[in-house]
Amino acid sequence: MSLERPELKLADHAELLARLAECSGPIPVIREVLQQTQQNADAYFRATLDAETPVRFRSEQMDALLACLWRHNGLLNDDLALLAVGGYGRGELHPYSDIDLLLLCRDEQAISSNAGQLQGFITLLWDLKLEIGHSVRTLDDCRKEASKDLTIITNMLESRIIAGTAELHIDLKNIINEPGLWPAATFFKEKWHELEKRHDKHNDSEYNLEPNVKNSPGALRDIQTVSWVTTRYFGDGSLEALQNRGFLTEFEFTRLAGSMKFLWQVRYALHMLAGREEDRLLFNLQRQVASLLGFEDDNDHLGVERFMTRFYRNQLSTTELCDLLLLHFNEDFMNSHEGIEPVAVNEHFVLFNGYLQLIDLQLFAREPAWLLKVFVLCANTPDLKGVHSDTIRALRDHRHLIDDTFRTNPANNACFIDLICHKNHVVRELSRMMRYGILGRYIPEFGRIIGMMEHDLLHIHTVDDHSFRMIRMLRQLRFSSLRNQYPLASKLIHRIQRREVLYLAALLHDTGKAQEGDHSSNGEAIALQFCSQHNLRPTDTHMVCWLVANHLTMSYAAQRLDLNNPDDIHQFALDIGDQHHLDMLYLITIADMISTNPKLWTSWRAEQMRSLYFNTQQALRRGLANPLNKEDYIEEIQQEALSQLTAQGLSREQTLAIWGDCGDDYFLRESVDNILWHTLSIAGHGNNSDPLISIRQTSDRDREGATQIFIYMKDQIDLFAVTTATLDQLNLNIQDARVMTSESDNKAVDTYIVLDENNRPINDPQRLDTIRHALITALENPEEYSTIIQRRTPRLLKQFPVETQVTMSNDPHMQRTVLEVTAADRPGLLARVGAIFSEFGAQMQGAKILTEGERVSDIFYIVDQDGEPFSDPVLCQQLQHAIILGLDDQIQAQTAV
Repeated sequence: MSLERPELKLADHAELLARLAECSGPIPVIREVLQQTQQNADAYFRATLDAETPVRFRSEQMDALLACLWRHNGLLNDDLALLAVGGYGRGELHPYSDIDLLLLCRDEQAISSNAGQLQGFITLLWDLKLEIGHSVRTLDDCRKEASKDLTIITNMLESRIIAGTAELHIDLKNIINEPGLWPAATFFKEKWHELEKRHDKHNDSEYNLEPNVKNSPGALRDIQTVSWVTTRYFGDGSLEALQNRGFLTEFEFTRLAGSMKFLWQVRYALHMLAGREEDRLLFNLQRQVASLLGFEDDNDHLGVERFMTRFYRNQLSTTELCDLLLLHFNEDFMNSHEGIEPVAVNEHFVLFNGYLQLIDLQLFAREPAWLLKVFVLCANTPDLKGVHSDTIRALRDHRHLIDDTFRTNPANNACFIDLICHKNHVVRELSRMMRYGILGRYIPEFGRIIGMMEHDLLHIHTVDDHSFRMIRMLRQLRFSSLRNQYPLASKLIHRIQRREVLYLAALLHDTGKAQEGDHSSNGEAIALQFCSQHNLRPTDTHMVCWLVANHLTMSYAAQRLDLNNPDDIHQFALDIGDQHHLDMLYLITIADMISTNPKLWTSWRAEQMRSLYFNTQQALRRGLANPLNKEDYIEEIQQEALSQLTAQGLSREQTLAIWGDCGDDYFLRESVDNILWHTLSIAGHGNNSDPLISIRQTSDRDREGATQIFIYMKDQIDLFAVTTATLDQLNLNIQDARVMTSESDNKAVDTYIVLDENNRPINDPQRLDTIRHALITALENPEEYSTIIQRRTPRLLKQFPVETQVTMSNDPHMQRTVLEVTAADRPGLLARVGAIFSEFGAQMQGAKILTEGERVSDIFYIVDQDGEPFSDPVLCQQLQHAIILGLDDQIQAQTAV
């Protein structure tokens, strides 16, 4: 349904003055005009999605209102002027943008003699609830303040008169143009530095989960920076003026004008939907903005994902173009390189002040191979600062020459592999290739994932940026600075002779996301075609394709397998095949996890991955045809534990009495160190009926491990629910739970693996003591302890509806039911599940907890009251339904808070 477009009619100046003269106070009249202006402007935008017209209209309407109020307040002195500055000075006024004003006075006498009227004018604007930013200055004040403040001189550059004496504005312009006040070269240098600092503040990356449409790299401020520095030099930095001067090519003018139009659309929509000045694309607004701008869901992608991909691609192209223009301005107008002689690099290029410059701009037309070779040249050039703006423009103008013939040319293929194999600057040059539009044309499948985002909290970077970060990490693992943080990976990377195989796998591993279906399988097919085209050795081709197809396999196994169970490990080892595949997969996996989201790589996850690696390594060394017998494994564990306990003064009889008949599961799941810890703790506790709570770290390795909490007490049906609720209230993140009951004396032998709110082990003795006492208090009186968590749900988690799904299956080998819950992450989720288990008489035997962004995928191992797997289909269905209903009710209640 099309919306009716209202007429945007400016207020009549004379009529408005007459109404103000007749009324007892101006506020009702002005508020009526402001309200009508906003309604009409917003309706116009909704009907047309044209932001420029209502933005200009709002500015012109505000001019009319302020001019009338200026006159109405008696500010008719020849020594006064009202100026618009900043964004308002440019004639831009989004729905909730600040109205930046300069009340300009000829001298101090003008201020003092008009102080009452000036204060009355400002107070009136406040009473109207206008978002004004104002200053009252004399001409001398302007000179003094502008000379020492970059922001003030910038605002004054964009000033225009609204009311008062025009000569004062002319005098101000003359002051601004005084030779000693911010010369163009100084102004440019400081503005470029300001831009770099702003980029650093926003992580120096085009890609953020909630980007800022005004200040992020590639957003409005970048375009304005180009305008400001050229205004200071030329006197007019508008896009039209810059094109007329030949500073912008037609392509650059069209690209920047299109970017400005899109960014204005997004900013106007943000302000209008938020009802405030909001320049961040917050998660709760992204879907609304996408829908308003016409981005709808389709079979492949959500509308919000398509909108954000457009936004990120616009950022990327705008960043590249603004960087080019600032380079061009510096190189060709600031004359900052006078007297510097170019240094020959080869017959086609020179190094001019550190920037690689083409000698003949038609080189790429004559020899298209240089479209790739130039990046190898950059990697080979010491002390390279960057690429000259002329060379960047030439690359852009000739990138259309990269076609199928170019892509399949063996010489070009060899050149690209040379870059991947280069000793230095691989990621820098791949990133440069992408920015200049070369990489996406050379590898079209990669081009399709540039700027692609996934609308969740797990993937914090776009797909292309994530791939580059993955390669960068793999390369940095060679350096000693990461040895302590990633000890195993840093050791393994030096075993790998052909690291380029890892880099290619990282580059291609997510290219399948642009296609329908499983992205790992899609990526494998893309990798096979790429490797064949680039004439890789068969063994390298196999490894690249295998890594792409299996890049999620190891992280999935670490979460779901019982890492000490010989059967599980043997099956995983069969899937891996040999030590070389294990090493390569481990490296790819941790690089993928960390570059997807550093929060994924918790100290506990690191320990789990390391355990999976070493246990699989042992299985491979033993031989895949000679799997370890489970009974033999349990016997080895028990004998080693008995030997060490005897050495510590505990008799064999005491040990066996403590162990009772806890079953094989205990010895399969717990390490010898944990068995010693548990046994000695129980022995020390004696016949005390109080709950035994013992806490220690899982590992003494720096930067790895987690905090273990051991609970030994009489079992009860709500033990898991009360324990998890207590830990949640203590702001601890449960990573794993090993829950079991000794059959002879009905004692719970439970171990919980936890991290603090920063996903680190807890080392503070006082906090550990607080945890211990809180658990004892709760477990001594479980019926009085609420399992309803009072913690507030974080803002970001509320924005992602995740359908709760519950599946159940029986494990015939372990004689238990495996129940998997996928749901939205919320405080108290585990406690709620535990309470539902209690209602159904389900006994917990263990749990594996996985939180990825806004989604949890938790696995629970349960048995019924008789210690058997759940077998009644009706009861299973009721349990599943109760969990879905319970979690959805909990989520709705917490989201409403």
